[in-house]
Amino acid sequence: MPELSSQFLGSQLLALLAFIAGISAFQLKRRQPMLVCWCISAALNASHFVVLGQLAAGLFVGFTAIRFLVAAYYPRPQLMWLFLFLSTVLLGLSYQTPLQCLPFLAAVVGTIGSFQQKVLLVRSCMAVGACAWICHNVIVGSPMAVMMELAFLASNAIGFLRQRKKMVAA
Repeated sequence: MPELSSQFLGSQLLALLAFIAGISAFQLKRRQPMLVCWCISAALNASHFVVLGQLAAGLFVGFTAIRFLVAAYYPRPQLMWLFLFLSTVLLGLSYQTPLQCLPFLAAVVGTIGSFQQKVLLVRSCMAVGACAWICHNVIVGSPMAVMMELAFLASNAIGFLRQRKKMVAA
């Protein structure tokens, strides 16, 4: 268990704010507002990782915030490939331990999902990314980030099932 320093508590407060923004995003029905809320959540989550001293994770999540914002307004497939390439470059430049492969995996599936037009496909990709982040956050010892990703996964599943039910009924 990490020491309960003011730095750790501050990081957990940032994760809590990211949690609130992210959980709100999962309940939105339209793609663009969902991605904008995820941008806000990712920016707060990136700050949380930087405060925890997890710079590589902070860079990946910060990059994710930018990707969400770009994808919300410019969902062009060419940009997806650019972000996949840039994620790979980021991994190459920041790689120090195998732990950094988890944020990279989350970035890759999140990038693919962000540029999809079908909300159910976006949600499916985000679920895979959340699983990678859960593993990462357990290893780095961020209980709020673990709870956040578990809640994101559950909220995403509820939103997915709600939309799927509407599609079947239509």
